[in-house]
Amino acid sequence: MKGKNKPAKTILAWAVGAAAVFFLIPVGMTLFRSLRVSGKFSLEGYQELLFNCFPFYRFFWNSVIYSMLITAGCVLVSVLAAFAFHFAHFPGKKVLYVIYIVLMMMPLQVMILPNYIGLRDLKLLNTPAAIIVPLIFSPMGTVIIRQYLSGCNEEVVEAARLETNSSLRIIRHCIFPQIRVCVCAVALFLFAETWNLVEQPMLYVDKDSIRTLSSMFSNAAAYNETVLPTASVLFMVPVLLWYLLYHRELKEGLKR
Repeated sequence: MKGKNKPAKTILAWAVGAAAVFFLIPVGMTLFRSLRVSGKFSLEGYQELLFNCFPFYRFFWNSVIYSMLITAGCVLVSVLAAFAFHFAHFPGKKVLYVIYIVLMMMPLQVMILPNYIGLRDLKLLNTPAAIIVPLIFSPMGTVIIRQYLSGCNEEVVEAARLETNSSLRIIRHCIFPQIRVCVCAVALFLFAETWNLVEQPMLYVDKDSIRTLSSMFSNAAAYNETVLPTASVLFMVPVLLWYLLYHRELKEGLKR
């Protein structure tokens, strides 16, 4: 049986390797283009971006701050909501969870107008909260962690309930150690998603001072042509670092 499975595994390995190379081509081309200026290899693009394009720093740090706040807030909300969906008993729980799943599958474009109206009524437009608040309550993290909780050891939770009535203490000492890898995986997905925000900063905010780095690429005509390829390379670095730091947790968190 092992001999029969070997050709299939070899074909699968080649297919995965080919797919990896295919997806790495744009990354390689972006890096190559950032080093190619006027037909020759040069660091002029990096020099121009880092020393002469000062708006880049504002956009970059805005993206860092938004991504970190959204990721931390969404993970916190997702863990609490997932715990409630799995362990709590209240009327309409199944219906509400189905609504969460439906909202997760909806395209972003469907939610832009309702979010805009809500932010307008709350007078949050043209503020950092317009970008941060809606995404903190993204349903994706809740659904993933809720599914992961179905494979956790519930006997530990039942034993903890004999010692304390505090749900927060149970989550901290009994639940979180079991779902840590899943939380890391969800945090990586959330960070990558929020780092690539385009529509929200462009539609909910009019001030460049509080927009994200992705807004810089949407206004390419305002910048030197040597700047954008270099900015694209640096744009990929934070997500790549997150993956390198937590790739083991990502693989473990997706097993169940």
